[in-house]
Amino acid sequence: MIAGFMAILLACSLAALAPVSALANPADDAQAAVDDAQATLDAAESRMAEINEEYEQLTAEVERLQQQIDDTAASALEAQQAMLEGRSVLESVAVGEYRDGSSLGLLGLVLDSKNFDDLLRNMEYVNQIMAYQAEEIAEQKERKRAFDEVSDELNAQKNEQEQALAAQEEKRAQAEAVVQGATERLAGAKEDQAARLAELAAQAEALRQQQAQAEAAAADNVEESPDANTGDREPVVSDDEPVTSDPDEGSGGSGSGSGSDSESSGSGSSNEGWLSGTASAYGGSTDPSTPNPGTTATGAICDDNSMGVAVPKSMPNYRSYFGRTVEIRYGGMTVYATVNDCGSMGGGSRVLDLQPGVWKAFGFSSCRDWGLRTVKYRFL
Repeated sequence: MIAGFMAILLACSLAALAPVSALANPADDAQAAVDDAQATLDAAESRMAEINEEYEQLTAEVERLQQQIDDTAASALEAQQAMLEGRSVLESVAVGEYRDGSSLGLLGLVLDSKNFDDLLRNMEYVNQIMAYQAEEIAEQKERKRAFDEVSDELNAQKNEQEQALAAQEEKRAQAEAVVQGATERLAGAKEDQAARLAELAAQAEALRQQQAQAEAAAADNVEESPDANTGDREPVVSDDEPVTSDPDEGSGGSGSGSGSDSESSGSGSSNEGWLSGTASAYGGSTDPSTPNPGTTATGAICDDNSMGVAVPKSMPNYRSYFGRTVEIRYGGMTVYATVNDCGSMGGGSRVLDLQPGVWKAFGFSSCRDWGLRTVKYRFL
């Protein structure tokens, strides 16, 4: 009887003691939650600081490359102009020979020699003419080689910058991911933790807005010329007319020469930064609605030889593109032009409006001959 009573008493005593060791301390749980939140925010802030530093380095790299691109683009425009002028000289020689029968005339000059001395003089004359033509051809080949070389360099620089810009975009995505992850882990964050989380979100938003703000600031700093008279033009070709697609589309050609085919050298095989859209033509003697010469939005001259393009006013911050070089591809050929004008351009249905020097470089004879065509382009 006594033994049974003692067993019951011992069992009750153990049962009374058990909850003391099993129950968790509410204060400890609260502290653990605070510590976890603190660690989450510390890690997020540390990673955000790294992202900001890496982003600033990429921004500096983009700006450095842009300076190189601007310098090389200027060289490309000069080389392109020299090549176009050389091509014009050769075309004039070829047309002259066709119309005048110069080749037959030179042969007749030799055959009509009256004596041996006359023959020697005439042969020397013919040799000089042929040497001049051969020299012109050789010089044009050299101009073409120089243009291809600078075009390759320009494309390599632009492709490198596009990679840096893509890395910037990745950093912006990483910043947003940091904020999203911290937000999910701190759904019940206290006021001081919420403030730190809001600061992280503000930093991520600042990275996202940086490029748009820079473009807006650049546009605000540019004023259109008060003498501009090419902006309110009527289109030479209406939007109802069909758009001609690029015959070289899908062939993988990466031509890098004005007036050259896709077999010419070029490193522009990367698709980074390239856009596609409809381009129209305006200006010069084949455009009845635009003064010739006309004054563009930047104050530049638009005439039968100008190498400029217009962008649509519907493009966000369109004035920020003034003065930039644009690389245009069509039919396996590449032409560089300068953005110096703007217009309604079908309410934005046309991405570029080409001035005469540009569509002539592609081998067309008038604004209507160019019509509406799909081109690839990218701003350098």
